[in-house]
Amino acid sequence: MAGKLHADARLVGEASGTAADIRDRLAGIADAARTAVSAGQSAWGDDEFGAKFAEGAKGFASGSENMADGTGNLSTSFGNLVTGLQKSAKALGAMEHRNTDSFK
Repeated sequence: MAGKLHADARLVGEASGTAADIRDRLAGIADAARTAVSAGQSAWGDDEFGAKFAEGAKGFASGSENMADGTGNLSTSFGNLVTGLQKSAKALGAMEHRNTDSFK
């Protein structure tokens, strides 16, 4: 048998704020990574060593792009979580209000 469930709309709303902070930090990390890579050759030089470092499937540029894209996707996922938590907090608050009114 399941235990009791306690849902607090205020706490769910606070959780959405925390998730929004994480979303924003992840977006900032992704943007910073893209900015760092956008410096192009000047960051690692245009000689043979620089080309080996940056180019290719396992090169710095490709890996950095993948990391930035992955971090951006994670930020988007947290944005979706924020939306869900906000909707849940609103629905829980409305349900609590209706339930309270039913006892009057």
